[in-house]
Amino acid sequence: MKGFKQLLVGLALCLSTGLLAQSPCSTPAHNQFDFWVGDWEVFSTTADTVVGHNTINRILGGCVVEENWTGGTGFQGKSFNTYNPIDSSWNQVWVDVGGATYHFKGQFKDNVMQLKGTTAGKNGKTVLFDMSYTPQEDGAVRQLWKLSNDEGKNWSIAFDGMYRKKK
Repeated sequence: MKGFKQLLVGLALCLSTGLLAQSPCSTPAHNQFDFWVGDWEVFSTTADTVVGHNTINRILGGCVVEENWTGGTGFQGKSFNTYNPIDSSWNQVWVDVGGATYHFKGQFKDNVMQLKGTTAGKNGKTVLFDMSYTPQEDGAVRQLWKLSNDEGKNWSIAFDGMYRKKK
């Protein structure tokens, strides 16, 4: 009972000082990925065809940018993106219906969100990832995801899409 009373007193103190009313994720740095928020049709950059749909939301008081991907074949995945003010980095965790989980880390610089990561390939070798999100002048967003199986000597494109807001 003593612990419960202390909790109530602490909660009352936070409410009275406005600490709970403040959003810890409302800084300009926390808003750097807002250009990606929206309801999108995603097109191949090599052909004018829709390859999927993506809905990007800010959740948990604006602290998380949540991605909800559905590809043209029905493949689904989600990513959760957060800004870490301690090291000024953006961090993404991607999960999908195939059981994959990928971790990316990077920064927003020169109008590009650049995220990098690694994973273990099927052969046990490390696979490098380099993913960029670039806002376009017309409001579209280009996502380019590259991978390397040889420690960055050569890169191949895993995904190259242009996001256009649904009408």
